[in-house]
Amino acid sequence: MNAIIQTKELRKNFKTEEVLKSIDFNLNEGEICALIGKNGAGKSTFFKLLSGQMIPTSGSIQLFDKKSPHLDKARRRMGFIIESPVFFPDFTGVQNLEYFRLQRGVAEKKRIHEVLKIVGLTNAKHKKFKTYSMGMKQRLGIALCLLSSPDCLVLDEPINGLDSEGIVEIRKLLLQLNQEHHITILVSSHILTELQLIADRFVFIKKGIITEDVSKKQLEEKSEKQLHLQVDKVAKAAQVLESHYPSIQYDVMPEGKIIIYNHIKDAAAINKLLITNDIIVRAFHTEAYKLEEYFLDIVEGEEK
Repeated sequence: MNAIIQTKELRKNFKTEEVLKSIDFNLNEGEICALIGKNGAGKSTFFKLLSGQMIPTSGSIQLFDKKSPHLDKARRRMGFIIESPVFFPDFTGVQNLEYFRLQRGVAEKKRIHEVLKIVGLTNAKHKKFKTYSMGMKQRLGIALCLLSSPDCLVLDEPINGLDSEGIVEIRKLLLQLNQEHHITILVSSHILTELQLIADRFVFIKKGIITEDVSKKQLEEKSEKQLHLQVDKVAKAAQVLESHYPSIQYDVMPEGKIIIYNHIKDAAAINKLLITNDIIVRAFHTEAYKLEEYFLDIVEGEEK
């Protein structure tokens, strides 16, 4: 599998503050990789180093097997959204892309209409940018990234500020770009449930250090399941559970809810046990450990 991005011992200091600390990272062709971390963890700094907006303090960056001083050529095969692109508010979508097409030396004018079709803005191409919704503005930003037919996109918070409809549109677009156009994607977002729907790899960064790097399969394997139930007699249910399962781990929540963290395989037996002890079970289901909870454990666990 070909590596598109490779960094080795990548560091970035601002005066006396070390923002990135020896980052070793690979992004392989075909992946959708999610970079996850709190504000200030180093995500945007890392993206700016990849794009050339910042210079590393030390370490190396390799893009498409190219190293410095040939990185600028390699970056032409990439599209970056790190901060919101600045478009002309009184220009239409077509006019904005035409300006950037000429600025970036993209030869074929028809490429503008191709990328607008890809991002679903064909019907809005003659509308002024200032009339676009937030979701449309984000899609035009992605269209700008696609002008030069990149092999890789690096997107920092592409769904930030969008409503639920806009988030779904960007999610579908990113999956389409990856699956139909074979574009590799490195993406960050605070909306972790969305990352879980699109990414096949999850890289966690904390205080400038990559703390964990797991595939979707590995994340699912790490995702612990829990039993969630709601009963009419919480105290009695707790007593019955403890007497039959001495090692049981559970929490009692408001409104008669109980969360059980182990004995998941005994779910059917637990349900039967409660019913036979005259306890009404109003709700009983299994839930997976969510990415948000996993994220909090990794990036905040040592700070609690």
